Amino acid sequence: MRPVMNTVRALALSLALASAASADELVLKNGSAFSGIVREEGDRVVVEMDFGTMSFKKVDVRSISRGPDPRSEFETKAKAATDVKGMLELAAWAREKGLGTKSLELYRKILTVDADQPDARKALGYEKVGDLWLSGDDLMVARGFMKVNGRWLTKDSADRQAELQEAGRIENERVQLAKRVADQQHEQEMTRIALERERLEIERRDRDRWWWKSGWSYAPAPFCGVAGYVLPATLPPPQPIPPTPPSVVPQGQPSPLPPSRPR
Repeated sequence: MRPVMNTVRALALSLALASAASADELVLKNGSAFSGIVREEGDRVVVEMDFGTMSFKKVDVRSISRGPDPRSEFETKAKAATDVKGMLELAAWAREKGLGTKSLELYRKILTVDADQPDARKALGYEKVGDLWLSGDDLMVARGFMKVNGRWLTKDSADRQAELQEAGRIENERVQLAKRVADQQHEQEMTRIALERERLEIERRDRDRWWWKSGWSYAPAPFCGVAGYVLPATLPPPQPIPPTPPSVVPQGQPSPLPPSRPR
């Protein structure tokens, strides 16, 4: 991780120095400033920097300050730098002038001449481990780091991460199994309820058929205060009731003498 960060810091430093040491400086009306090689193209102004090119409208530009061209100076110096020492000095000068890309290219060129040149190796993010110059993933592995999900972790951290992932996997499987069991139990309960309803409906129909076969029916109207009552399905015709003879109530004991005639 350190070699990568060193390279990033070197590039950031180069870009920061570019604003003060590059050829031209363009200042926008909003106060933003950009350094590089400035050229005008129609109604736009283009700034060519070491890390890319940016274009602006002329109406948005406040001022353009022209300066010496470090790229041209670099090319002139590069012709004179024929040995490792001269190339190292030129690479350091290019980095100070904001020519980070040129500087890195020159350091790589130095390694083709002297593969063990320490300054060039360090500038490119290498670190010596034993007898080997390592960078990037190889260097991280040599330091004892492990790459887990795109992150470099120590062995202990990687082991803990693996344990957490395994525990999460087991917990997820447990939850999924519990869900499947609950779904099966719910389905079984719904089936049991449906069968019970069907059984009760069959029993109700059987009871209804028994009442009709036995000649009885159910009457829902109230009868003597009862909400429902049972009547025979076929009632006999009503029978006439004979009249009750008048009753004679005696007024006392009968007289043994015949009744007297009126005078």
